[in-house]
Amino acid sequence: MAPVTEAVLTVSFGEGPHWDVDEQVLYFADFTNNTINKYNPATRERTCSEFDDHVSFIIPIEGKKHHFLGGMKRNIVEIEWNGENDTARIVRIVAQVDKDKPINLFNDGKADPRGRLYAGTFGYNKSGSMTTESFVRENGSLYRLDEDGQIHKLDDKITIANGLAWDIERKYFYYVDSVDGIRRYDYDIETGNISNCQKIFIPAEHGLKGSCDGMTIDTDGNLWVALFEASKVIKVEGETGKLLQKVTIPTNEVTSVAFGGPNLDILYVTSFNTRCKKTEVVWGAALYEVTGLGVRGHPPSKVKIN
Repeated sequence: MAPVTEAVLTVSFGEGPHWDVDEQVLYFADFTNNTINKYNPATRERTCSEFDDHVSFIIPIEGKKHHFLGGMKRNIVEIEWNGENDTARIVRIVAQVDKDKPINLFNDGKADPRGRLYAGTFGYNKSGSMTTESFVRENGSLYRLDEDGQIHKLDDKITIANGLAWDIERKYFYYVDSVDGIRRYDYDIETGNISNCQKIFIPAEHGLKGSCDGMTIDTDGNLWVALFEASKVIKVEGETGKLLQKVTIPTNEVTSVAFGGPNLDILYVTSFNTRCKKTEVVWGAALYEVTGLGVRGHPPSKVKIN
């Protein structure tokens, strides 16, 4: 059966999708609207809450209902939100990074299987529109926030911090720097440390336009990757870096992906609208549901923080 792609919401700059297994809803951020969003597939309803600055990711906190960790500028913040419109508030700043790099911003963040937060930063020159030239080369880093609140730098010299995924069985951590594709690290689940970085997939080497962006992994160990400025989501074999499948998305700027639904077999895809005056899906951007892929994702982890 061929995959079916359906636009379910119009967005401006969707990022950081996270499926909440307990609530059966999708949380995501809208970068340009400075909002956090909740989409309920059962009712087709979206609620959102706006901040003064953009939020790059939103992840529920384990054991603390209506509380989330989010990335805001160079801060990891705790957010309280009951999911209704315009009710969110920032509770506290949990950690701040890159204090010597004021132009840096957080981008993608996720909790690893033990509930530790991994999140990356990038250097962004705000003059003009968001293009590849807007990013300061090798100005970002990858961080881990442990349950005790301690922050650790795991890697640096990152240009455009993006997708993250873990393969517990093979003990791998996958990471995207959009300027050079997908990296694979050895991953120690007990400590959360990573090592032995290897570049395993560069789109241009497979005849693909665009750059890798957000990413997730299925239960077979294959990566599903948003391909920005290419109207595609691609499936890549994690072990070998082999390109296995291409799925066309109606919007050019595809930003991120996450498995969701009752069986974790629906791929939710976020996208970006560079033509901000256009709201039609064909010209603008949307949150998409892709069904019929024949694979399932892992239940996403919530973040643990004292």
